Amino acid sequence: GDAASEPLPSLPLGEGSEAVAARADSDAEPRTLYALLSQLDLSPFRRRRHRLRVSHVVLPFLVDALIAKTAHPTSTPAADAESAQAAGPAESGPPQPAVAAAAATPAPAADSSALPAAPVTAAEPLLSHKPPSEAASASELEEEELVLLDLLHAPANSYLYSLATVLVRIENLSHVLAWARMDEATDYGMGDSVTQEQLRIVSLPRLKLTFQVRRVGDSVRLFSVDHADLFITNERNTMTRELLAGIPHSLLLSNSNGEMAVLVPAVPPVRPLISSVPFSTELVLDRSDRAWLAALENAYYVYPVHVSLSFLYSTTLASALYLLLLRFLNRQYKRVAQLVDTVSSDTNLSAEEERSLQFMASVKNSPDAHPDAHACRLKISLVMLDSPVSLLWDLSEEMSSYVRKLQHVSADCRLSEEEELTLLNHCVCDPADARFDREHHSVYTVLLSKNRRSALRARAAAALRAKRDGDGGSEGGARLLASGISCAVELPPRPEEWRWIYEWHSDVLHCSPATLDAFLQEAAMQYNHTRTVHLDGMLSILHTVNQSGSLPTNYSISSGGFLMLYNMFQGLTQCRVLGSTCSQSFATLLLPFFAETKQPTLLSSILLTLARRPLLGPFCPEFVDNRKYKRRDVFTGLPLPDEAEAPLGKLMRELLRELGDLGGESARRHEEVTAVMLQRRVDTLTKERMWGGW
Repeated sequence: GDAASEPLPSLPLGEGSEAVAARADSDAEPRTLYALLSQLDLSPFRRRRHRLRVSHVVLPFLVDALIAKTAHPTSTPAADAESAQAAGPAESGPPQPAVAAAAATPAPAADSSALPAAPVTAAEPLLSHKPPSEAASASELEEEELVLLDLLHAPANSYLYSLATVLVRIENLSHVLAWARMDEATDYGMGDSVTQEQLRIVSLPRLKLTFQVRRVGDSVRLFSVDHADLFITNERNTMTRELLAGIPHSLLLSNSNGEMAVLVPAVPPVRPLISSVPFSTELVLDRSDRAWLAALENAYYVYPVHVSLSFLYSTTLASALYLLLLRFLNRQYKRVAQLVDTVSSDTNLSAEEERSLQFMASVKNSPDAHPDAHACRLKISLVMLDSPVSLLWDLSEEMSSYVRKLQHVSADCRLSEEEELTLLNHCVCDPADARFDREHHSVYTVLLSKNRRSALRARAAAALRAKRDGDGGSEGGARLLASGISCAVELPPRPEEWRWIYEWHSDVLHCSPATLDAFLQEAAMQYNHTRTVHLDGMLSILHTVNQSGSLPTNYSISSGGFLMLYNMFQGLTQCRVLGSTCSQSFATLLLPFFAETKQPTLLSSILLTLARRPLLGPFCPEFVDNRKYKRRDVFTGLPLPDEAEAPLGKLMRELLRELGDLGGESARRHEEVTAVMLQRRVDTLTKERMWGGW
């Protein structure tokens, strides 16, 4: 506080302090306020003044320290500082002078001067840095002097590193605030100098969670302020590990009775597609999804654990749907089938509930076509039939996939016959149905569901007849199956046959010069030459051409696919599998994927000719890029202004001339072109044998 303008002859004492007053009156030399202040360590009071900025809050603590100094003149400044620093946590409400408690201390005997000075009784429990055994109130925490700890740079094997490892499971460290008591003797810049007993509170503002350190017996635990008697536990066994499988962002909590609960932040879990691990269960927590976070009513869920440690309870529909999502993404289909009944609803879902349900089919997650996954989605559809919620998956598609993989569905996930019939009544089971959509349905899949429905209806009718005739027991059911149940089935029409292996157009033999010139004026192909294509490259090409929809621009025959296939037929591009060359076979296999081969065009006629006569390809002219400036990967039929000739136009003219002479009626031209082709092939084989290829 501020010094007075005139020194005070004596120190005003606190009320009710008779023992201290007697001691003060017996002093021969009265102490002035300046003399007492010079003996105190004022740094704790300056910190408190800087933090609180209110004089009437700081002055009572200063007065208490001065009175304690008067009562015990032998105390050291360091002890005064500790007493003043520890006085904060004990207060609740208006601060009371410590002299009231000090007055209860008996006055020393006449010969007590030879004994060490006794500590101030009021400060005795406050000098300890041990965590309290009871929860501190908000007002007590506001009065304490705390230090924010750096969890991000905590050294390994330190307590702060262990704390950060636990808390990072439920929140990013940037949103975790760990506070410790202020201690002048501790170097908070060194993370390994902070112990568990010095930690005070841990706050997670984004999750609206707070944990407080409390001592229970000989152990120090982090108790939840928001949930009474729950603290973070490290207890683990085989059952708890199985229980927490698939929930990496969870904290295991326990109470004094040993009852457990699992705290799980409500963040969207994404199961990314990993090509090398097709059945991966790894999750990525997307904490930055603003739409998801805006729909939340609760930032986290608490799941009580059954006493048998075998399953979790769900206290709300939103928590049940989120747990169902986690189990499904972890491919725990048996647990999903057990949880389905807990999410049934016949009303509209809240935004929070619907997001958890629809996220099962999100495009962010890797697709799941496991037989049990189809069964789980069908079970969810069954319990949501009476709800106005529109699920993201198509019920008819899921049912046809389920029927197709029925023999691989596990017994725990399989639907009963009654459940199948209920769902089949809501599916598209006829191509004539108005809901039939060729983008999602096919005649084959629709008829699969229709035939399954017919078989189930026949079984149900036969069982009903047997029950009506009084033969509905197990033996009657066995006889019913032995007698045979028949039903009518419908087969899909056979697809239109396309004998592409025998397809051929004669345009290559009847192309006039005028037709060729008109073609070359419009021709433009994008192509990057590759000398060798190995198995992985061949699989990549097959994957590209086998995708539904139109082919990429550079893959259609007229825009670049011709040069790729021609070089495979000719041998300029080698396709190798385990050391053997299969260029002509692979090019022939690719032809049916190009719809242009069905049209009688010049390019398709050339490719079909080479496919029908695979031995002809190596004798045909090579495609040589002899341009002076190879700035672009687009080849035109006519030369550009800076080109002497166009490589594509030269190839087409030379190839059509040779094929025309080879298939023409003139014997002389046939002999001449045969000699040219043989000489070309001899030169190619000579280069391969001499230098291992050219």
